[in-house]
Amino acid sequence: MLFNSHVFLFVFLPLLLAGWFFLNSRKWYKLAQGYLIGMSLWFYAYFNVNYLWIMLGSCLAGYLFCTALSKLNSERARRRVLAAGCFFHIGSLGYFKYTNFFLENVNAVFGTDIGMLEILLPVGISFYTFQQMAYLIDCYRKETRCCSFVDYLTFMVYFPQVLQGPILLHQEILPQLHDESRRCFDAERFVKGIQHFVIGLSKKVLLADLLAGPVNYGYANIAMLDSVSAIFVAVGYLFELYFDFSGYCDMAVGLGKMIGIEVAENFDSPFHSSSVKEFWRRWHITLGRFFTKYVYIPLGGSRKGKLRTVINTLIIFLLSGLWHGASWTFVFWGLLHGIGVAAGSVSAWRHPGADQVRPSSLVRLGRQLLTFAYVCLAFVFFKVDTIADGFTVIGRMFQLKWNGFLFDIAENLKVSELYIVTKIISMKAPAFLDWVNLALLLAVSAICIVVIAGHRAADCVKNAALTRRYALLLALLFSWSVISMAGVSTFMYFSF
Repeated sequence: MLFNSHVFLFVFLPLLLAGWFFLNSRKWYKLAQGYLIGMSLWFYAYFNVNYLWIMLGSCLAGYLFCTALSKLNSERARRRVLAAGCFFHIGSLGYFKYTNFFLENVNAVFGTDIGMLEILLPVGISFYTFQQMAYLIDCYRKETRCCSFVDYLTFMVYFPQVLQGPILLHQEILPQLHDESRRCFDAERFVKGIQHFVIGLSKKVLLADLLAGPVNYGYANIAMLDSVSAIFVAVGYLFELYFDFSGYCDMAVGLGKMIGIEVAENFDSPFHSSSVKEFWRRWHITLGRFFTKYVYIPLGGSRKGKLRTVINTLIIFLLSGLWHGASWTFVFWGLLHGIGVAAGSVSAWRHPGADQVRPSSLVRLGRQLLTFAYVCLAFVFFKVDTIADGFTVIGRMFQLKWNGFLFDIAENLKVSELYIVTKIISMKAPAFLDWVNLALLLAVSAICIVVIAGHRAADCVKNAALTRRYALLLALLFSWSVISMAGVSTFMYFSF
């Protein structure tokens, strides 16, 4: 089930809110929590019921490992349970996500002809696997005690974050489940939740899905790209990915507010960054937090010398790339970001105290543009099928050629609201249709830039005054999104 679907908005969400607040109003807190679990399982199973059994089996095994840790006193035995639990979680993720990738590389290296397996990749497995591993490690470190199975299951299958994150920590969710004040309907919090959700829905439906057509067409015809169209598809894809993923996370935050459960923010205006390192403090924040706490710091972090710091940084980003997908393009994408972050660290070592000097607005703008350019080029490899295709796209940017392919890309911008207008133009003045499509593409791009340059959703919700004009704007955005949902795509991070 998708957030941007009619069945979610007009069936699932009303049933969830009605049942949740009714049961809590009667102080049937355990029953309300069971209802939330049941609705979350329905939400997840809506895609494919087979996904549900895989997730439940993973959660049951993960809980048994945590329970075993809580009952053991021997450090040696605890380490064995931790190792077994991590092996189970990583092994499960590896089997479903990387088996065929491994077989493909074995065939390529050794010239064998091993057949690929028909393995179903469960939606969201990368997210709930990491969340379970984080809880298991925290139990081993005695940062938390193993909770009840009901709490554990609620934490792991909580529907707003089970498919695409954010990757939550136990201290962010479990205490809220036992806070009775959060079980009561809070009008102010509920209204803020609606605002957050509508902003996220608009980013997803009105921007990300609108960009998907021209961007996908451009990447499907790499050989036809000229300099301008290559730059557009690279920038357009990064914008599409941002609005898709951050829009989903905004909706998850908004849904949490509606039912009284706060969810961590996952984006913090990443395109305002003036270095690649800062970009990764603002982009997919909870994934970066996971790798920092559970991999980077245990490897030694920045405590074991400069060379070790660079190596640890590269390891983290290579793992991040592999986590995103079973392809060498993702690994290479991770390597590029690791190099960017490591280069920033080396620069800081060579110029100590430079970060304490506040740069001028012009200098900071220049750094932001350079950071955006580097990140944009790196994300080309996040989209393409092969590393060679990625270099082809980048090479086209610097050929300084124009063949008019941007008009073909613009033709794939399907603004359904303007269908009648474009249809009339195609019949009455067909010579102008290409220019109209191009103007629409440029207008959408300008809107994306304005939104990105503005405040994040959390700041808008926090600072906006609830005036009649603001309420009408939200109503317009929601109605427009619902009307435009007829041809929406799935969330892009489902495949990761």
